[in-house]
Amino acid sequence: MSPATPLWRLEEAPELFLDSYVADGDRAVFLSLWGRDTAIHELMAKLTLPIAEGGWTGITLQRDGQSVALQLDRERMAKRTTRTYRQTRFGSLLNLWLFDQRCQDPDRAHRQCYAIFNERDSRQDKSVMLWSRLRDLAAFPLLDHWRPTVVQLLLEQGAIRMLDQTSERLSGVWIDLSLASVQDAIGHLIHSGDLATQ
Repeated sequence: MSPATPLWRLEEAPELFLDSYVADGDRAVFLSLWGRDTAIHELMAKLTLPIAEGGWTGITLQRDGQSVALQLDRERMAKRTTRTYRQTRFGSLLNLWLFDQRCQDPDRAHRQCYAIFNERDSRQDKSVMLWSRLRDLAAFPLLDHWRPTVVQLLLEQGAIRMLDQTSERLSGVWIDLSLASVQDAIGHLIHSGDLATQ
């Protein structure tokens, strides 16, 4: 966590802070939260408690007069505690990542996933990562020299969609190859010779 990173505060838990997030509309896809050990564990408990017993289904981010309400898909959320800083001005701090499981493990049955990109990592090749996800989800093998044509087709078909709510250093896309029209369009390009095998 860089000192220059502007932090969001959680309205429901003012002792927790967030340095980056990605959302699909109002649905949280990835959250990077910071707080003391007890505050982080309380948050994780709120995400597992039944709603009738005070469990949470959403959070509200606040910063500089801005407010962003995000829904949490509790069934799909995975949790990772990534780092611990023991010697800080505020005591021991934990970094918790909450993310939709489809960021890490694509839903191959439905041919859907998220891809999250770090905009500040110059070593990260977004086009290579995106193509890797597409090849993983496609119903049939995709050859590397097809990449420009296939990606353009999928953008036009709405099978690749940029996520609209992101923090300053992250971006993301939703990939959905479940539509029959998408598979048919790629198949047509193969059969017509527009996607050559060599």
